[in-house]
Order: sequence, then structure tokens, then C-alpha cells
Amino acid sequence: MSNNEEDLVMPTSEWLNKYESVKDKLACKTNLDTYFSEKTIGNMEVAVLDVGSVHFPTGKVIACDPLVSLVDAQEFMQTIPGGTYPVQICVVPSEKYGDRYACVKVSICDQKPVRYELAMSGTEDLDEELDDDAYFGFGVDAGMGCIADIKTQEAFKTYWAKREEEDPGIDPFNDLFDDLLEENAEANPKYQSEHGDWLNWTVPNTEYNLAIFASGWGDGYYPVYFGYDASDKVCAIYVHFIDIEASYRNQE
Repeated sequence: MSNNEEDLVMPTSEWLNKYESVKDKLACKTNLDTYFSEKTIGNMEVAVLDVGSVHFPTGKVIACDPLVSLVDAQEFMQTIPGGTYPVQICVVPSEKYGDRYACVKVSICDQKPVRYELAMSGTEDLDEELDDDAYFGFGVDAGMGCIADIKTQEAFKTYWAKREEEDPGIDPFNDLFDDLLEENAEANPKYQSEHGDWLNWTVPNTEYNLAIFASGWGDGYYPVYFGYDASDKVCAIYVHFIDIEASYRNQE
């Protein structure tokens, strides 16, 4: 391997040393699993929506805005055992604010997390001083997030490149996911708007799928956490959109 190729390997040992020094500061302070086990969080009732399973053949995970960055999202350095796992969404139902998706959980096993580690790609800038509530995450510009295996990302790249070759100028929302989301909302209307707020989609002619979901309050920057059980094994992944207690503190 050339020196240039070595330079491209991420994360570097220097980065990992910096990460170890701030790892605890970046840990999630909220027990996210309670979003899926309790009926009330703070002063808000919550509900759990099952959206099917997602196949993670390699256990290398990405999370991103599927309408903007599915093709080039970076994988996390944390991994899970390869397999197919159920996905659930914690919903905060509200007539006033609409039904909002607060958190998405991928359950790896039945154990409960004792700590939450922020998902990292190994390319984050750790040179700046971090606040106690600091986090890194993925950007949302089209109101949706997703979680998938890198094999699904690769399959989508191939599929989308062929679509673009046949029809230049198309985009993932208007020419793919818009109609699919609406169809799913019609078939599964609970906790969805008529335009669709979640979708479990398989890349055509493949076995690779991903879960797509509305991102809390909409566009923003959102963290992903790996939950570790008492044996220090990953038991779940959480995409955290809304801090329910903080966001709804003053609501009746």
C-alpha cells in the first residue's frame, strides 16, 4: 500500500486517540430505549410503530437523508452482526403539532442498553472544544432520514445510475420515493400524513432494503447512537430526532 493510500484510511490512529478522549462527552444522556418501553415520556404520550425489518448483510451501517445523500453517505465505524432486524419508530401523537417521529430503533437483540455511543465515521473534526451537549450526526434537507447497510447503498448506486442513464435529470424524490411514500401512507395510514412519512423499500431486483422515515421536526442535523448492553455488545441502534421531554416540556 502506498503512503497516499494509507493516508486515506479512516479513522486514523491520531483521530482515534482524540475520539477516546471525548467519547464519554459525546455519549447520549437520554435513555432512548424508554421511548420504546414507556407509554409516557415527560408529559407526552408516545406510541410505537412497527415498520418491518431491514437486512444488514455486512453489518456496516449508514444513516442519511435518502433524498439527498444516499449515494455518498459515509458508513459508521461502529458495526453490528450481519442479519435482518426489526425497525420501530417512537411517535409523539399530537393534534396540535402533528404526529412526530421522535426516534427510530433497530433492535439487534433483546438485551437493554446500559450506555449509548454516538455513531461516528472517523472523519469528524475533533479539534474544536466540545460542549457537554455536543454531537455529530447527519444532515437532513428534505425532511426524511433512513438507515441501511452499505450493500444496500451500493445496490442503490447501481440502480440509480441506470435510471439516470435512461432518464437524465431525474431526482430521487419526484421520480421515485414521492409516489411510493404516498402509496404506503394509503396502505398504512396510522401515524402518517397523506403524503407518507415512512417506507420500507427494497432496491428493485435485489434483496437489499432500507427503512425511510420523516425526521422529527423536519430538516436539521441528527445523531445516531449505538446502544451497548451489559456485555458490551451492540443491542440496538437509535436515530434520535426529538428530545421529547425538552421539546414538549411546556405543553399540556
